[in-house]
Amino acid sequence: MTDTSNTEHPEPMLDIDRHLKYWKMCLQAPLPIHYLSNEGVRMTLAYFIVNSIRILEGDRDVKSSSLKRRPPLIPPQDHRRLRQWILSHQQPGGGFAPSSTLLSPSQGYQSWEAETGAEEREGAGLANLPATLFALQLLALLADEDDDDDGGARSAFDGVDRVQTLRWLRRLQRPDGSFGEVLKLLPGKGWFVGGGYDMRYCYIAASIRWMLRGDVKEGEEGWVEDFDTQGLARYILGSQTYDGGFAGSSQEEPHAGYAYCAIAALSLLDRPLTNSTAFHPSTILHSGVRNMSGLIHWLASRQFVYLEPPPPAEDEDEDEYEDEDNFVLPALPADLAEAPSTALRHVACNGRCNKVADTCYTWWVGAALANLGHKELLDWAPSRRFLLERMAHRIGGFSKHPGGPPDVYHGCFGLAALAVMGEPGLAEFDSALAVPVATVRVIEKAREALVDKGRGKGKGLVQGVMDMGLTMRGSKPAWLRAARG
Repeated sequence: MTDTSNTEHPEPMLDIDRHLKYWKMCLQAPLPIHYLSNEGVRMTLAYFIVNSIRILEGDRDVKSSSLKRRPPLIPPQDHRRLRQWILSHQQPGGGFAPSSTLLSPSQGYQSWEAETGAEEREGAGLANLPATLFALQLLALLADEDDDDDGGARSAFDGVDRVQTLRWLRRLQRPDGSFGEVLKLLPGKGWFVGGGYDMRYCYIAASIRWMLRGDVKEGEEGWVEDFDTQGLARYILGSQTYDGGFAGSSQEEPHAGYAYCAIAALSLLDRPLTNSTAFHPSTILHSGVRNMSGLIHWLASRQFVYLEPPPPAEDEDEDEYEDEDNFVLPALPADLAEAPSTALRHVACNGRCNKVADTCYTWWVGAALANLGHKELLDWAPSRRFLLERMAHRIGGFSKHPGGPPDVYHGCFGLAALAVMGEPGLAEFDSALAVPVATVRVIEKAREALVDKGRGKGKGLVQGVMDMGLTMRGSKPAWLRAARG
């Protein structure tokens, strides 16, 4: 590990207030013009923004008089408005659409049958996998934490059509076990799975399944036939490459993002449904990967010493130079011995061999190693310095490469990398589901409530009386609050 005792260069500090100002701007003000091309994935942008705010707000359930809690950046009164916006993207055939621009009037679906696609509307089937995952995560991130007795957590998924979404998810799986992104019913030919072959879809499918399925047994109300988990595992495990990494297939170039998705997806297939936030060694993952030592070695090898590039020549365009290189390696490893001590302060990560540094790869590599139980292999002190001294922007947020503008994608995963490695002041973070640990606990309770509803379990007498009292009085009488406990 790198020596961090250099007193000439003190360790950088994460300015949480400055970063919160950046994310407040992203939440409340129009995003810069270059985001116009991302209008079709607005649900994704919302996830980056809200998730980042929750990371920066820290563990809000910590009960400590010495901890001065900031007021929430998203006030409780805005939760309902944002949740209504998310739920408005739910499609009648299951899943969520990625943008309001893709929604059709609800009356257009009145005669549409989700299972058969009979009388299909032109706008039907606009749900996709990423938007569905981000919608569910957002609903949990926006749970009302002020409700008593976990009422906010249990109601986080209220309005989600669990059964239809799980059926839609199952139809997205191909015979080889992989998943596509979207569905389209072709007349006379059945369902067409579109979106290409992408390890990210496999990860998203495993995440949605863990978040919604629960432990409903066949024959019980609310039971939905599962997708082929063994087929998914076979597809993922068969995509490991000769050098230990993961790609879209075993014959393609491995990529750190795909490695993360493969590892996280396998771990989610046998992740416990409750009390899941503690690390658990996945049997499917650790017994299935044929070259585990190669995988760990490949991930650890994504780190390299970041050396400042020389200034561009007078006749060289600085912007073009930044696009070509953002690091310089010595001609020979022995040359590092002659480098000044300041040159060894930073360790960056790339996603593929011989590629440049990028903020998000500290997350993809670090979180993948964390999911394997080996996050100590990330040389964290110089990696942290790289993020805070070279990638954090003066207005807040993180850029893709040194000197670039901040953006919500790299801003979110820059914070996620810091959080998963235990940065003080940030929320404890789940390296498999990519949300704070407190949000994972919300998901567990919200899923339980959906499953109970599917099994036909009613609210119970006390809850029914409470609802009647709220209707009549407009608030909770003291005796009803006491009855609820």
